Amino acid sequence: MNQKKSLSEREPSFLEAIVGLFLVVFVIIGAIRTELVLPSALVFGAITAALFALYLGYSWEKIQSGMIEGIQNGMIACLILIAIGMVIGVWILGGTVQTLIYLGLNLLTPQIYLPVTFLLCGITSVFIGSSLGTIATMGLVLIGVAQGLGVPLGMAAGAITSGAMFGDKLSPLSDSTNLTSAISGAKLFDHIRSMLLVTVPAAIICLIIYTLLGTVEVVGTTDWQSIEMILTTLESNFNLSLLTLVPPVFVIILSYLKVPALITLMISFFLGAIFAVITQGADLNSILVVSTEGFVSETGVEIVDDLLTHGGIEMMMSTVAMIIASTAMGGILEKIGVLKAILDKLLEHVKTPRGLVLSVLAASYLMLLASGEMMVSIIVPGRTFKPAFEKMNVNLAVLSRTLESAATLGCAALPWGVVAIYLQGILGVGLEFVPYTFISFLVPIIVIIYAFADIGMWRTDINSNIDLQSQSIN
Repeated sequence: MNQKKSLSEREPSFLEAIVGLFLVVFVIIGAIRTELVLPSALVFGAITAALFALYLGYSWEKIQSGMIEGIQNGMIACLILIAIGMVIGVWILGGTVQTLIYLGLNLLTPQIYLPVTFLLCGITSVFIGSSLGTIATMGLVLIGVAQGLGVPLGMAAGAITSGAMFGDKLSPLSDSTNLTSAISGAKLFDHIRSMLLVTVPAAIICLIIYTLLGTVEVVGTTDWQSIEMILTTLESNFNLSLLTLVPPVFVIILSYLKVPALITLMISFFLGAIFAVITQGADLNSILVVSTEGFVSETGVEIVDDLLTHGGIEMMMSTVAMIIASTAMGGILEKIGVLKAILDKLLEHVKTPRGLVLSVLAASYLMLLASGEMMVSIIVPGRTFKPAFEKMNVNLAVLSRTLESAATLGCAALPWGVVAIYLQGILGVGLEFVPYTFISFLVPIIVIIYAFADIGMWRTDINSNIDLQSQSIN
C-alpha cells in the first residue's frame, strides 16, 4: 500500500526504538503475569505499538496499513490452522488417531518415550518438510500417548517440538529453510550442510537429556491399569485397523511430493471423511459437525474422553486470534521503523565476522520479540546484514545458519511466537513445554561457541559450494 509520507511523521531514534520495543514487550509480559490469557496480552501489545506510532506522528491510515501488512505474513498459518482443525476432527471420527495411540501405547514405555518421540518427530519432519505439520499429526498422537503413559505433558510437548524443529531445519522441503536460503543468498544444500554443523551436536545432546529425563523423572509415573483400560476402551468403542492409517500416509506422500500444505491438508480431510464412513460408519452430518465443532468422545471413560475430545475449526479460533494480534503488532513496529533503527545501530558497531554472527543473532531475536513471527525475523535481518557478510567475504551459509538458529528455532520457545502459539493450540498444553524445548536453546549456544572458536566460519566465494573442512576466518 503506497502512501505519501506525512510531514508530521518521523522515524524513531535508536533510543526511542529501544524504548518503544521495551514498552511493547513489557506490556505483553505484564499482561501474562496478571493471569490474562495470551490473546488479550498480544492485543494490548498491538495497542501499545499503535500508541507509540501515534507519538511518532503516524496517521491511523499508516498504522492500519502496517497491521494489515503484518497480518498478511501470518495469514497462511491461520488458514493452515483452520484446515488442521478440520483434519483432526475427521481423523478422530475415522479412528486414525485412536489407532495410532493404540499402537503407541503398545510399543512405547515411559523410559524411552522422550528420546523416541524426539526421533520420530525429527524423522517425520525431514520427510514432510514441516514442523507445524509434524506437530499436528505425529505430535498430536504422541501427546495422547504421553497422557496414557503418565509422561508430564510439558516434557512430552518439548520433545515433540524439538524433534519437529530439528527435522524441519534439515529438510529441503521446508518453507523456512528455503526462505532463509533465498534471503541470505546461500545455496539451499550449502545452507542445509551449514545447519548440520550446529543441529547434529544439539540433537545428540537433546537425546542424552531426554534419555536421562526418561530414566530419572518419568520412571514410576505410569499407571499400567489406566493404560490397559485405555486400550480396552479403544478396542471396544472404535474399529481399529490399518485402513484408518491411509490419511496420514497420504499426508507424508503428498508433502514429500511438495504439494502445498493447504492442498495436502484438504486432500487429507476428504480422505479422512471417506475412511470415517468406511471404517466407523460415519454419516455426512457427523463429518460436518466434527469439522466445525470437533469430535466429542462419549465412551464413559474419562481419560479416553479427554484424549479424544478434540479438533474442529472452533478449537483453532483462539490460536488464530493470537497469530493475528501478534503479526499485527509486528507489522506496526516494522512500518514505523522501530526495527530498522535498531538494526542500523547494530551494523555501525560490527567490525569482525564474529561480531557479524553475534549481531545477526541479536537482530533476529529482537525481530522475534517484536513480531512473534519467524519469517519477519529471517527477512529483515537477512536483507540488512547480507551486504556486510559479502563485504567481509564470509560465506553466506554462515548468515543463513545464524538466521535459522535464532529466528526459526527461537519462535518455538517464545510464548507469543507463532510456532509456540500454534503448538499450545494443537497439543492443548500451556507454557510448561518451553523449558524442555532444548533444541531452541542449544543451537544458538553452539553457534556462539563456533563464532568464538572460529569453527565453520568459512572464507569462501559466495557462489561456491561449502567445504566443511575449508579454512576458517582467522
